[in-house]
Amino acid sequence: MGQAKPYILRLCLGIFLSGWIFPQDKTLYILHTNNTNGALENCYCPDHPFGSVEKRTVFISEFLNKHSNVILLDAGDIFTMTHQDFKDSLMAEAYRLLPYDAILPGDQELMMDPNEINRLFDTMGIHVVATNITVADIEGLLVSHIVERDGLKIAILGIMDPYAVKYYSPELINHIQLEDPIVAVKKTMKKLTDQVDIFVLLTHQGADLDFEMAEKIDGLHLIVGSHSQSAIEKPEEVNGTLIVQAGKEGYYVGIAELIIKGKEVVGKTGRIDTMRLDMPDNPSVMNMIHEYEKKTGRINHQKLKLKAKK
Repeated sequence: MGQAKPYILRLCLGIFLSGWIFPQDKTLYILHTNNTNGALENCYCPDHPFGSVEKRTVFISEFLNKHSNVILLDAGDIFTMTHQDFKDSLMAEAYRLLPYDAILPGDQELMMDPNEINRLFDTMGIHVVATNITVADIEGLLVSHIVERDGLKIAILGIMDPYAVKYYSPELINHIQLEDPIVAVKKTMKKLTDQVDIFVLLTHQGADLDFEMAEKIDGLHLIVGSHSQSAIEKPEEVNGTLIVQAGKEGYYVGIAELIIKGKEVVGKTGRIDTMRLDMPDNPSVMNMIHEYEKKTGRINHQKLKLKAKK
């Protein structure tokens, strides 16, 4: 027994030192959404058996309870395409229920009256990144936003390509200035390179342009895309950048995982999780939906039929 004690002490010391000298891998989770398009819930149609924000709010809250080191992002087109004031107000309240770290405005946001989008952004209380976007009369747009998780500093940038507003009338887009996205991102990354460990870029341009952009910019770890409404089930890396996007209408939540050793990213994976109709509803969002139905008279009859069968 007398000889065993020194051995056990040496073993414990070795384990401790190996953990100190060779730090264990950790995971940074990036949950991402895009192109919600004002869908607090979906149609309950047989060919679209998906939930939306009423399911997402519970799903993300439960994920946050189970995992540390999580960042929550949205890449734009949050509100209705037809700019329904009441429904958009409810969506802003719904987004406020979750701790989004940053959002990127989509073309649907930038085409709104500046007073209206300022009001909605104020309701949401979320940082709005717009690295290459300048818009007259829209307040609080940030070139970048830095968050910290477990000693890691993560820079969140956001760009819109001119392609996203190509088919709008000149009268609608004359208040928007878009710097060349690649120039803007490279310039901002250069300024931040000694301050942060990880770069995440939100884009509003479509998946094809995301792949092209990744080829042209070194040092990006993750691109969270939107606009093309692509449901990328198996994300790919291009030039060291993982490219992800989570469909449309709130059908999915994207989950990207960055494996970190020390402060270096040594692995990247991604997936999308479906918001199934059998998942639980968030009571606050359901109250918003009931309020909308009561005030507008627009009832989801497919939902009533489904409930009647149960």
